[in-house]
Parts: sequence; structure tokens; C-alpha cells
Amino acid sequence: MKTKMFTSMLVIALAAALVGGATMAIFTDEAVNEGNTFTAGTIDINTVGATTLPLAAGNMAPGDTVTGSFTVENDGTLELRFDVSAEGSGALFLGDTPATVGGLEDDQDVVLEPGESAIVSFTVELPIGANNDYQGATGTVDFTIEAEQTANNPVE
Repeated sequence: MKTKMFTSMLVIALAAALVGGATMAIFTDEAVNEGNTFTAGTIDINTVGATTLPLAAGNMAPGDTVTGSFTVENDGTLELRFDVSAEGSGALFLGDTPATVGGLEDDQDVVLEPGESAIVSFTVELPIGANNDYQGATGTVDFTIEAEQTANNPVE
């Protein structure tokens, strides 16, 4: 008898759960929005139009200063800022009174929009105190342009 009663109660509870579940039904739906594309921007700089130094640059004497320039272009898709540094190498840039590269102070944190360009000017000076060790000496200058995005990147 106890088994019949227990089975009956179990069947009643199960039926109540099914009826309760059916009355709690809700409508649902789902949609998919496909094909959304996201693309990262680019930082791409290019140097063009490096000018040839004046003829006197090939025949520098102590005290001479020559000037030159080149153009930095933003070929990327993001606004950028750039800094320029220069490093001289070779005998002309060594010793006690070496030639120096200057004029780059104004070319720090220059901001360029995509498609814009800026002219970078520089000087190379052989100090007046250069001695005979520099006669016939040669050297080269490498300019390094470091660019970074401006978006979400404040200047420190």
C-alpha cells in the first residue's frame, strides 16, 4: 500500500511539474548579424626628396656649416607624431673636434595626418677648431625617424 501511495504521489508531482512548466513557457527568438569587419590602422612613414648637400659639403673647411633637408610623409591611415635623430659616422665625426649634426630640435613630436608631409632641415658643422687631423676626412650621417600613433597615446 505504501508503494502504491508513493507511486501515486510521484505521478501527481511529475504531472504538476509538467503543467507548471508548460504554463511558464516564454517565446524566444535569435538573430545573427554577420560579416562585421574591423581593421587596425597603420603607421607608415616614408622619407623622400633628400636634398643633395651644397657642393661646399664635399670640401668643408673648419668653420663651415652646410644645410640640407628631406621630407617625411605619413603614408599610413592614422595620425602620427615623429621625432628625428641623427648619428654621424666616419673620421669626420670622430676625434677631439668632430663635425656635428644640428638643427633637428624643431623636428621633435611633429604631428602628421594621413597623407601629410613635413620637411626636416638639418645642418652639418665642422667646428672652427678642427685641426689637421680632419683634412680629407669623410663621414656619413644616418637619420632615424621614429613615428608613433597619436590616438590614445598622450605625449608624456
